[in-house]
Amino acid sequence: MVKDRIFINYKSPWVSVSDAQARLHLPSIPKIKPQTEGDYVPFGLGFAWGLINFLKGFNMKQRYIPQNYTLIAKDERFGFEVYQSNSPRIVAMAFGGKRTKPDWHFQFKDETRLKAKIEETLRGFMQSVQLKADLKAKRSQPNNVQVGDIFRASWGYDQTNIDYYECTRVIGAMIEICEIGQMSEENGFMSGECVPSPGHYIGNPMRKKVSMWNDEPSVRIASYCSAYRIKPIAKVGNKSLFAASHWTAYA
Repeated sequence: MVKDRIFINYKSPWVSVSDAQARLHLPSIPKIKPQTEGDYVPFGLGFAWGLINFLKGFNMKQRYIPQNYTLIAKDERFGFEVYQSNSPRIVAMAFGGKRTKPDWHFQFKDETRLKAKIEETLRGFMQSVQLKADLKAKRSQPNNVQVGDIFRASWGYDQTNIDYYECTRVIGAMIEICEIGQMSEENGFMSGECVPSPGHYIGNPMRKKVSMWNDEPSVRIASYCSAYRIKPIAKVGNKSLFAASHWTAYA
């Protein structure tokens, strides 16, 4: 059997194991008992065995860098790496974080534009880190929740459900809340408006950690909704009046 032929006859369902190795540059393929005379197995099966062996030695979590690319920039703070090739044109690829796929892979007219792109990417990484730090600081800052504060949760799929909660106790960064009733009026087809009814508790109190969002405290009620503090629009004696919230019940 000649091993240096450069094509495979796909019309034939058979190809020799040695030919498959030679033509496809695959690693050693285990021998399979032939179904006919000679060292022949179905090409698809032989290729699959070789592909499996090849993938075993290939690290899918490793960044693929072509051979003609060289490292020109690196910043370990962001896992940032830039590789460049000058043959025949200026082409560069950049990676960030732990990603194995390049963030960008572009061709550049000159080195100046490549340098500008690298600087732009680094600025983006630094802004992202700063934004996360600021958000973390805001969320961890002391809250100003007081007993009696009202929280509202709006949630639903194809409809809008409104739930109200009242703070009954403050425990450091945690608060104790309890669901309260609401006064509701239907003013449209399966829709209407509602306001909270403080002091009319439903169910048992829950302890929740307070997070700050847009300088206002909030608590996570469930995986699909959070409750945000609402402020009264007016007070009549000792009673607080709140703006009405719109609800729907189409589903």
